[in-house]
Amino acid sequence: MTQDSQPNAPLPVEVSVDVIDDSALQALGLGREDLPKIAEIGRGLDDIRPGNLQVFGRDAAAKTAAFSSQLLDQVRNRDLDASGDKLGEVVRIARSLKLDGLAERSKVPVIGGLIDKLRASKGELVQKFSDTNRQIEQLMGDVGSQQALMGQRVVEFDRMHDIVREERHGLGLHIAAGKRRIASLRSEQLAGQGQDDPQQRIRQGELDNAIRLLDKRVGDLVVMQHAADQSLPMIRLIQANAILLIEKFNTVRDITIPSWKRQFAIQLSLNEQKNAVALSNAIDDATNEMMRRNADLLRQTTVETAKANQRAVIDVATLRHVHEQLIATVEEVRTIHREGMQQRQQAEVELARLRDDVQQRLAAPTAV
Repeated sequence: MTQDSQPNAPLPVEVSVDVIDDSALQALGLGREDLPKIAEIGRGLDDIRPGNLQVFGRDAAAKTAAFSSQLLDQVRNRDLDASGDKLGEVVRIARSLKLDGLAERSKVPVIGGLIDKLRASKGELVQKFSDTNRQIEQLMGDVGSQQALMGQRVVEFDRMHDIVREERHGLGLHIAAGKRRIASLRSEQLAGQGQDDPQQRIRQGELDNAIRLLDKRVGDLVVMQHAADQSLPMIRLIQANAILLIEKFNTVRDITIPSWKRQFAIQLSLNEQKNAVALSNAIDDATNEMMRRNADLLRQTTVETAKANQRAVIDVATLRHVHEQLIATVEEVRTIHREGMQQRQQAEVELARLRDDVQQRLAAPTAV
């Protein structure tokens, strides 16, 4: 059989559409109302040449591929990341402004409160808040523009979802038509078994090859439809993430930032009321602290002076240590001398034995 060979036998009698039952149609996302469209697509499979079978369903697959590229572009879009970065910058700037700056106290005695008041005065803190507020307002404006674009993305995700559902339906139609045609070809193949003539043998070979090619192609379409099924919840998840971020921005803009500003005003007022008490307490604390330190220093100095006056020039413990080290040194030297004398005596005995052995061996006659 060749690529260009034409089927010479008449087309097989069309198999009933009942080879695909309602449960099979439902699994493919189809219904009985789709049977005419399935039959129409199936007529494109009357030509069982490989060149026709291998491109079966290509249009539906091409649409799916185009959608996948569009979805990838949406995932790569930096709008979400940019909004998140700017909201993070808002948090960083807000944290950089310490609302409790007026309440921080210096460790300098007595005048610590005055130093704090000069270092973190009300005017300075208000000015810092004004600068920070300006930065936040600008960032929130930028995020607002991006949120508007994200709102458009949410609408586009609905359109994408519809496209995928349409493509999934188209793939289901092709799968059903392919399975129906495979059943028809197998019926014809079974009916032609046992007929031993050259034309029938050629036809049987064409049928077998067509069944294999179409079965593989239908399997690929099933995989594509499953991928489309997976894409549907993915689109909804991405859409939900965009909606959540939009809602979070609205919460930050309408609730968080105004509440933060109110809390700043409250904190500023409380700090003003607290400053007078804090300054008075700082002076009292410093006075008590100095008196305690002077008493502690007096006791420590007096006791240490008395101890130093009663201490001997050389401690008994030092003399005892020197005595013990001297005795140990003498004993170790005596032991070393004693061991040296023993080693020399042993060496003399060993040398005498070696000398006698050499003389005896030299005096012995040479054996004949």
